[in-house]
Amino acid sequence: MTATATQTDGTRTAPGVPINVVLRASDAFLEHATGAYLQSHARVNIVPQQGLPDADVSVMLLHSLTDEWLQVLRQDAARAGSVPVPVVVMADRVSERQLTMAVEYGLTSFLYRSSSSLEQLLDTTIEASSGHSRIPDELVGHLIAELGHQQRLQTVAQSSRRGGLATREIEVLRMLAEGMSTLEISERMSYSERTIKGIVHDTVKQLNCRNRTQAVACAVRAGIL
Repeated sequence: MTATATQTDGTRTAPGVPINVVLRASDAFLEHATGAYLQSHARVNIVPQQGLPDADVSVMLLHSLTDEWLQVLRQDAARAGSVPVPVVVMADRVSERQLTMAVEYGLTSFLYRSSSSLEQLLDTTIEASSGHSRIPDELVGHLIAELGHQQRLQTVAQSSRRGGLATREIEVLRMLAEGMSTLEISERMSYSERTIKGIVHDTVKQLNCRNRTQAVACAVRAGIL
């Protein structure tokens, strides 16, 4: 699996200076073993999750980048404030929608667990602290394609500013972004599931999107969610 490395703005550390890394994993054993390996390198200092706002890199080792982990990324981004913490994810699976949303929440590098070693994870983590990004080629293609939606994003933002999206429509989009089903949303908002499906349909049409997934992605990128 090849990967594309790019230089981005926002360098947080100088060469040779130890970097503070927050590490999380899908299971405790994986987190412990990987943490021990990274910590053995002079450039890496593993810090508790509470230290995230001041960390240099956030590393996640996952079986799959699920919507639950996306919610963690979203919360992390809010905690980090105006100075984003670069995120490195090593996972077995990721969908295009999840990748797009993860990038919105700070993901700079992605590695497939099946084809990446701990040494590569270490190198990628150190690179991330210096402003580099490393994404597999086929995923880069998807992200480039997403850049072609700028006109649609402007339409979404303008629609919101004009009051085109009602409060409940934005709230439904927000819960869809968090991975909730229409049934769960209907129970949360005390509406029938049929009503929620109607709101979703009307919102997708109003935002000139093809489906609910694209509507959520566009709303996130436009800053509505």
